[in-house]
Amino acid sequence: MKGQRILTVFKMEMKKLIRTPMYLIISIFFVALLVVILGFALGNYYEWGPDAYGNPRSIFEHMVPGLFAYSGILLTFTFASAVTGDRDTGVQRRMKTTPITSGEVIIGQMLSYTIIPIIQTAIILITALLVGFHPILTVEGVIMVFVFMIFMSFCSVGLGLITGTIAKDARAAGSLAFIFIIPQQLFGSFIYMGEATKVIGYAMPSYYVSEGIYRIFYGGTLTDVFLWLDLLVIAVITLVIYIIGVKLYGR
Repeated sequence: MKGQRILTVFKMEMKKLIRTPMYLIISIFFVALLVVILGFALGNYYEWGPDAYGNPRSIFEHMVPGLFAYSGILLTFTFASAVTGDRDTGVQRRMKTTPITSGEVIIGQMLSYTIIPIIQTAIILITALLVGFHPILTVEGVIMVFVFMIFMSFCSVGLGLITGTIAKDARAAGSLAFIFIIPQQLFGSFIYMGEATKVIGYAMPSYYVSEGIYRIFYGGTLTDVFLWLDLLVIAVITLVIYIIGVKLYGR
């Protein structure tokens, strides 16, 4: 495995995103816009009560941790479309005639999709702070938020690989991706569906990211066992999904 070939794939993926601004807008700026809308619409409503640590929180502030997770979920659509796009244009076929291995391709793509959640997280956090979000911020906590988001990104890349491998073309991949996106959006992100449906969220990767970020922003500490449990669960889910995605992609 050679670093130069991995770097080549990384550059190719980043150029692809720049050349397809719609993917870039969806991946990075869509949720930030949603944060602005919800911040102005729900920033002064407190019907959902205080946070888990007893501090008064607006409906908007209750939603913010889930909005971070939601931004990571959307990468499933972006990556699935990119994978099928490469296949449709013959990029995958041409790459198979070169010395580059599937592992190098995957690592190069993973690196590019590590940068995206870092940018996403920074933009969403800054935007939320500007429109009335008041978290309990520490340096360690912010780093943990980025860690959770990177795992969410890798998980979505794995789901995107599965989707892109199954779908026949980019259009079908975009539609099929929502099979993974909508359940996570409804039961594991910023939409409150009631306590009766909370058990469904336990099966959603995004649920553990939302819960982990919630704990970080609203009073949890790095000694909180449940915070590390959330991180462990999303790490295991990500590993399983990613291995499945890579195996399907390598066929």
